[in-house]
Amino acid sequence: MGNANSACVDGIERRGRVYYMRIRVPKRYAEVEPRREINRSLKTCDQTEARARFAVAIKALKADWEARLAREEDGSTTNAFSGAISLLEAWDMRYVPMQELVHGSITDLVTRIEKVVNSGVQSALVPAALGVLDYPKIKVSEMPAIVEELKAADIASKNANQLREWRNKYINAAKVFSEVCMDKPVCDITEADAMRFCKYWKARRDGGEVTTNHVNKRIRFMGQIVDAYYWKFDIPKSHRKNPFIGQAIEKIAFDDRTNDGKKLALPVVWVSRLVRGEMLEGLNDEARDITIIAADSGTRQSEIYNLPESDIHLDHPIPHILLQTVRDGEQKRQIKNTASFRPVVLLGASLEAMRRHPRGFPRYRGKGSYSGAVNKYFRENNYFPNPPEGLLLPGGLEAKFSIGSTRHTFEDRMRFAKLTNEERAYLMGHSIGKVRGRPVYGSTPDLRLRALYQEMVSFPTDTWEPRPIEALRKEIDRLAKESGFRV
Repeated sequence: MGNANSACVDGIERRGRVYYMRIRVPKRYAEVEPRREINRSLKTCDQTEARARFAVAIKALKADWEARLAREEDGSTTNAFSGAISLLEAWDMRYVPMQELVHGSITDLVTRIEKVVNSGVQSALVPAALGVLDYPKIKVSEMPAIVEELKAADIASKNANQLREWRNKYINAAKVFSEVCMDKPVCDITEADAMRFCKYWKARRDGGEVTTNHVNKRIRFMGQIVDAYYWKFDIPKSHRKNPFIGQAIEKIAFDDRTNDGKKLALPVVWVSRLVRGEMLEGLNDEARDITIIAADSGTRQSEIYNLPESDIHLDHPIPHILLQTVRDGEQKRQIKNTASFRPVVLLGASLEAMRRHPRGFPRYRGKGSYSGAVNKYFRENNYFPNPPEGLLLPGGLEAKFSIGSTRHTFEDRMRFAKLTNEERAYLMGHSIGKVRGRPVYGSTPDLRLRALYQEMVSFPTDTWEPRPIEALRKEIDRLAKESGFRV
């Protein structure tokens, strides 16, 4: 009785005491699987173990068929390689190039050979398990889309304009590489190609077209493209060779374009006029008030025009905005870095301006048109002040102002108000760890403290006057004592 055969149920049948897999080959795989039916011993007399072995076997079979199908249908090696890697995972193996297999563990090699023998000579497992797959021939021009795919989680919070700017880094790097070295498969890029690419950019730097910083960013973007290729296809680290590593060019003495991160601070008197609304008559209401809020509060203009409505808190006892990443919805946006996540207290002119736009700035939100339009307006109307006489940037370049210079003026305003470097970093959204030069411990300033810091540098309006700095310092001490601190 115990040796009788049983009917096939869910692909498993018993013959005598042993369980077998018995399934029909799906029509989808008829092109790559000559057998109409799979009959295979599960090599067990235990029904529970048979079910477990069946699940593993069916997964491996389907992975094998998919890999074969990809190899047949896809003229390139991309899908075939990915299918083969998935097949190896189904067999609990990873891809190891043949050269490493030969010099590696004998046990591992024997195990792979046994699995290959059991799978059949037509199986896609044969080249995958024995390490003789061809790497996918993905061209450089195809890689920006793959970089985006791999970075999906990192860029999920970017709005349309932020995403466009992010994409263009890799699109432009790939485009220039293709023009300089040809659009070739990433796996075929040589060190000579990387050097040619770097020399092209170095020549442009030496000719004064671009900065050293600009060049090294382009080299870094190409290095990231190569790394993304390796990650996409799970290529072993021993077979990863990124020829762009170590190719950064050095700054040259008296580089007239190197100091591109250094912006001039606008005169504080000029900024105070701006905050009062002077020189803004020709701008639309949104551009005008974005300019006022950013100039008064020391924020980046993009932090203001990208504000989602949900981060504007005008009814709070201490009116403020929250600068933070918003991951979902039409008003999502990504903040520059973690240090930039902060509340910004609104006082005086910035509070009045924000009250005129309680829902934010839809005309500019998620777009990149504000800076260009506002800088053009100020330059065409000759509103920017002349730089101090005799002031030249390194290399003799003419010093120029931009609307973004108001943030640099804010640094000066804080410095002359005698805010500590750490207090300034909190308001600016800069890294406290870098300021301290050590790990960050302790709490961050609450809204009450931030409001006092902000008031120290705020401009008066017709309806509001900031208190003297000495009085504000006394209030800070009072709050500290109230919380139990010694001052």
